Amino acid sequence: MPNLEFTPLVFLISMTAGYLGALTGLGGGVVVTPALTLLLGVDIRYAIGSSLVSVIATSSGALPRSSVKGSPTSA
Repeated sequence: MPNLEFTPLVFLISMTAGYLGALTGLGGGVVVTPALTLLLGVDIRYAIGSSLVSVIATSSGALPRSSVKGSPTSA
């Protein structure tokens, strides 16, 4: 599948995953990984890897805020 077709599809799937994740409290990988594999034909190993990279990026971005003393999420 050419990049010009693949990129907008992944964007739409990601937006849907974000919406469903916010609505249900589930992580977006629950939607994105099967969608990449079943709908777009991406190898399962690459789909899982992209989900892991996404979680690492999100967690790394949240780390400085949550590690500040007095943060509502710190014990």
